[in-house]
Amino acid sequence: MNTAITSREEILTACRQLVATSGLAAVNMRTVAQHCHVALGSLYYYFPSKDDLLLATVESVWDDIFNCEKLTQADLPFDCYITNFFEHLKQSVLKYPNFFTVHSLSFSTRGQAKGQETMQNYLAKMKTNMLQVLQKDQAVQPDAFGDGFTEYEFVDFIIMHMISLMLQKDFNYTVLIEIIRRIIYCK
Repeated sequence: MNTAITSREEILTACRQLVATSGLAAVNMRTVAQHCHVALGSLYYYFPSKDDLLLATVESVWDDIFNCEKLTQADLPFDCYITNFFEHLKQSVLKYPNFFTVHSLSFSTRGQAKGQETMQNYLAKMKTNMLQVLQKDQAVQPDAFGDGFTEYEFVDFIIMHMISLMLQKDFNYTVLIEIIRRIIYCK
C-alpha cells in the first residue's frame, strides 16, 4: 500500500466521492484508507476515530451542498434566489443520494449530537443568507411583514418546505415559488 502522506482535504474529497457513489455507510476507516491508498495508521493521524471521520465527511458534504455564496452575492430578487437555490439543492440531492435522510444515523450515540449540531449550523447559515437576500430585495411590498408574520418566520417556512420537498425527492417547486411571489410581491 502506498503510504505517501495525504492531506486532510484529499481524504475528505475521497470521502465525498464515496458518499456520492456508495452512500455515507461506505465511509469507514478501512475503506477510506484503501480508497486513498494510504495506510490505516496514516488515516488515524488525521481522524482519531470513525466518528471524527464521519463528522468531517458530513461537514465536507454540507460545505459542498451549501456552497451558494455566489447566489447570495448575485443581488438577485428573492424569488429568483430561491429558484436558483432550489436547483442547487436538487443537484446536491442527485449527487449525494440519501444523504439528507441517513447522515445522522451513521454516528455512534456520542457522535449523533455533533452531527445534529453540524446540520443546525448549516441551516442557520442558510437562513441568514436567505434573510439577507430577502431584505435587499427592493420589490418586496413594505407591508408584507409585521409582528404576526416576520421575515424570519417566512424564511423558516420556506426552508421547511424546501427540505420537505428534498426529502421526498419532489423537485417541483413551482407552488412554493408562487406562494413566495403572492406573499411578498403581490398586494
